[in-house]
Formats: sequence, structure tokens, C-alpha cells
Amino acid sequence: MRIKTLVIALLLAAGSLATSAAQDITLSAAASLTDVLLQMQDEAQKFVGARIFVNLGGSGTLRRQIEEGAPVDVFFSAARGDMDKLEQEGLILPGSRKVLLRNSLVMIGEPATRPVTGPDDLRNLVSSARVIAIGNPDAVPAGRYAVEALKKYGMYGLSRTKLALGGTVREVLQFVQNGSAPLGFVFLTDALSAQPAGSIVRLFLFPAETFSVPIEYPVAVTTSSKSRANAEKLIEFLQGEIARGAFLKAGFEVP
Repeated sequence: MRIKTLVIALLLAAGSLATSAAQDITLSAAASLTDVLLQMQDEAQKFVGARIFVNLGGSGTLRRQIEEGAPVDVFFSAARGDMDKLEQEGLILPGSRKVLLRNSLVMIGEPATRPVTGPDDLRNLVSSARVIAIGNPDAVPAGRYAVEALKKYGMYGLSRTKLALGGTVREVLQFVQNGSAPLGFVFLTDALSAQPAGSIVRLFLFPAETFSVPIEYPVAVTTSSKSRANAEKLIEFLQGEIARGAFLKAGFEVP
């Protein structure tokens, strides 16, 4: 009898663990969201009632992981384009997509870089720089926006042989911080997050009209999610007051 009771108890425990594991979710999110998402992770897990595993990287890289079958429940992109592709491929749950944030692109430099007062100063800096760091446009939205900004301001021809490509926007920030590149293009929120303070300077903020589409951050549930209810609860949390306050404090715009 005792053996039978023990077997039943073990089976119930195993079932409970399996149920718990089924509730866990994975959030694949743009690297520019690193600090703010990790700061909110505990609060988000309490709200959802399950563990949340955060997978950070370039939005294009994360999109390809989803296309290749990676077990992702929620995708939080730094650009429309990567989300659009997944939606066109039927990999995003219809009706789950929301635009949560907006951002800006800035050119940053080493602390001693002289201030920029207009387009002529920008071109002079780009012309004289030995290396210019941007995200790899194939994987990093900030890199795509950087190329668009360089073309818009007539600087792409001056810069394209000098470009050092980072795998994420945070790598680009590090290139400038450690002196590997005197100039770089990152999102405003990445520049604001730079530690220690004063390790970089913000040289120029590109106006919204520089870009053909706004710098928006859409989020959605994937069709492959095995815990859609919890995935939807996570998006609900990201739209709530706690998240809104954290995003604003980090420098994002919340529409």
C-alpha cells in the first residue's frame, strides 16, 4: 500500500512539474530592450504567474530563429519589417500584434568629440572618421536606420568603406565606448543607458522625418506558442502602468 501511495505521489509530482514547464514562456526581444526588460522580469513573472525566459538579440536574427522553429512565445521587435515578415509567413497569432514603443536614432562619439551643430559638421565628422560603427543591417534595425540616415544626409558614399558592423546595437555602443570606433549609430535609449556616465557623447539626434517608416517596436504572440494565455498576459503586462513607467524612464516614447 505504501509503495502504491508513493508511486501515485511521484506521478502527481511529475504531472505538476510538466504542467509548470508548459506554462513557462520565452520572450525574444530586441537588444535595445535589454536593461528595461531585465529590470521588469520579476514583476512580469508575478503578473503572468510563470517563468519568463528572455532571449535578446538583433531583431533580424531573432526573426530568423522563429522562422527556423525556435520555441518562442512572444516576439518584441525593434522594427516593423521583421514583424511584417513573420506575419506574412503566418508565424504571428492574428490579432495579437501591438505597437508598444517608439525610439530615435542618434550618432554618438568618443567623449572628446567636438559638438555637432548641423549637417555640415556631421559630414565633416563622417569624412574624417577612420571607423564608423553601425549594426549589421541584415540583423539589426538600428543598422538599417543608420544606412537610411547616412543616405538621407548624403554621407553614405563617405562612410561605406569605413563601416564596422555589430551583431547588436549594444555591440555598436561598446565599440565606441572601448575606442574601437570614434563614431557610431545607436538608438537614443542605448546612448542613455551607457555606463559609466560620460563614456560617450550624443552628437546628433536624427529627426523622425529622416526615415521612411517610424522607429516602432511591435510585439506579438507567435503561432507556435504552447502557452498562448501566458504569452497574451505578458503583452498585457507590457502595456500596463509598471511597464509604461519603466519604458518612459529608459527614454522610449510610449504612443
